[in-house]
Order: sequence, then structure tokens, then C-alpha cells
Amino acid sequence: MMPEIPTDLFIQACNDVVKDNIAYVPPYGSGGALYLRPLLFGSGSRIGLQPSDEYTFIVLVVPVGDYYKGGLAKPVDGLIVDEYDRAAPLGVGAAKVAGNYAADLIPNMQAKKKGYPICLYLDAATHTKVEEFSTSNFIGIDTENKVYVTPASPSVLPSITNKSLQTIAKDNGMTVEIRDIDVAELDRFDEVIACGTAVVVTPIGSLTRLDENGNEASKFVFTEDVGKMTRSLYDQVRSIQNGEVEDIHHWNFKVQ
Repeated sequence: MMPEIPTDLFIQACNDVVKDNIAYVPPYGSGGALYLRPLLFGSGSRIGLQPSDEYTFIVLVVPVGDYYKGGLAKPVDGLIVDEYDRAAPLGVGAAKVAGNYAADLIPNMQAKKKGYPICLYLDAATHTKVEEFSTSNFIGIDTENKVYVTPASPSVLPSITNKSLQTIAKDNGMTVEIRDIDVAELDRFDEVIACGTAVVVTPIGSLTRLDENGNEASKFVFTEDVGKMTRSLYDQVRSIQNGEVEDIHHWNFKVQ
């Protein structure tokens, strides 16, 4: 029910906020970036359950350091979540709204106490299909057959990073599949990635599923170190972002 921000206005706002904060852009080679967060919220004088009669559009920026020292982290261990659902079928899971992140707060903290830095959520209807990580899309890589697989669920956020990585994968001759992924199919992947704006890719070393008593019921193990395909995808997208290679897809925008 929110109004759509015209593309020209959106681009101009992003351009202007970077220009106005140019002194806070981390220097080339530091691994840092100026993170942009566009935000649209209802700001009218209305408290009832109905659309606002006024909306405010802002773009915040914040300088961020290299998320992982050295450019890419060692693989992390993830926990498959069964006790909670991130997004309901036919709900708002595909929209970047605060409610989608609130559902992750308790299970995320519980998982970290158990030694798992990241959670993987399943479809709320059957708990048999992979959906997405806490704040990142899921990508499975079959290195032998050069296949890149990511869920087709309508409850998953359509990540720009994921779409960019898909394009790079195709450039490298890989087959990209966007489809349902059964939990049992996790065994076929050699590498698993959580992808998002800030980190680009997070390599996943293993995914564990617990039983009702909190004991390990099943465990899917992937690469012990950063996988070859994961490293390649990360290096290529970062090289484009840093202007080190030709931007053949015209993704970069020059601040005026």
C-alpha cells in the first residue's frame, strides 16, 4: 500500500547522499565501503490499521569496514531451524520489512549460544524445503557439474547480490537453477553460500539439524576451507565493485 518511489528520484537520492558524505567513503584498498540503506516509512498522523496518508523516504549511509578481515571468512557452521518460522506462505517474506527480521531474533540468539553463528530456515508449511538464512539468501554449488542452485520460494527476499552472482556464474559457464530444494538434497552440494550485501558471500561449512531433545539428528558437511567456486564468485563480484575489471553488465553508477 506504500507509494512506489520513482526510479529517477531513488537514484538521485542515492547520488546526493553519497556526494554529501564523500568524506566518509573508506579509501580504495581498505576493504571498507559506504553502506547505503534506503528506507520508506509511514509518517502520517494515523494509528489505526490502515495505510498512512503520508510517507517519508530517506537514504541513510554509514561507513563500514571489511566485514571479514582478509576479505573472506573461514566457513561457519549453521543450524537448521525447526522450532520457528521466518515467513509464512503467502505472507510478506519477499519484502525487506522489519517484521521479517524480528522473527529471527530469538532463534538467532539461541543458535549462537549453541555455537552456530547462522540459522537456516525452512518453508513454514512443511519444513521440508530450504528457504533462506537469517539475513541472507541460500546458494548451493555442485562443483563437479558446475551447477548453482537457489530456492524459488515466494517467501524469500529477491537478493540483488544473489542475482549478480547468478549472472557471474552464467558468465563462467555454470548452470543456474532457481527451484525448490529439499532438505535431503543438501547432501549433493559441495559448497553452500549465504549471500547478502554486506558480506557478499559467507561460506557455510556445515548445517546441523537437532531433534526434539536438542541432540544432533543429522548433519550436512561441506568444504572445510573456502570453496574454489565460492572464492571465485566472491573475487569476481568484488573486482567489479572496486572497478578493477571491466563492468560489462553496467552495474556500477558514477556519483555526479
